[in-house]
Amino acid sequence: MRKQLAVAAAVVAAVASLITGCSRSVDGTAMRAGAGSSPRNNESQEKYPNLLKECDVLTADLLAETVGADPRDIQSTFVGAVCRWQAANPAGLVDITRFWYEQGSLDNERQVAQALNYQIEDRRIAGIQSIVMRTGDANGSCGVASDAAGVVGWWINPQAPGIDACAQAIKLAELTLATNS
Repeated sequence: MRKQLAVAAAVVAAVASLITGCSRSVDGTAMRAGAGSSPRNNESQEKYPNLLKECDVLTADLLAETVGADPRDIQSTFVGAVCRWQAANPAGLVDITRFWYEQGSLDNERQVAQALNYQIEDRRIAGIQSIVMRTGDANGSCGVASDAAGVVGWWINPQAPGIDACAQAIKLAELTLATNS
């Protein structure tokens, strides 16, 4: 019985130290969204009306068509800071990711891509300064980031080789940056 109590006490102490070790205090005052000193990007709706549709900027049917999948074989897998879908095309599964960071920048996306040793190509997409990023992985993952009311972009991550992910990411960027809603 003593041995069981000692083991239980040790487990409780270990869990308590893990919980305490993972917490920390942060200085400052909690504020509601938009109440800080950073200026809001309110020009985006006028300049790029399609950006404000968040994950609905392009229909699932259009996403599926762009990556060569049947519209019945695409599903949304995450909606939040980024939007994600997975589609099945004849070559295999394709992961599709869209992001838009109002306070982001193309320079920051470039720095991250450089730190990850991606191949970077400067390009204008729909007249907007952009970069195309190739990961160099065997399946040919590719992303596009554009300087549009912050930074907006798409990543195409095939789960098998044989898909032109860059052409697909560029097409999705062109459709997103279209100024006609």
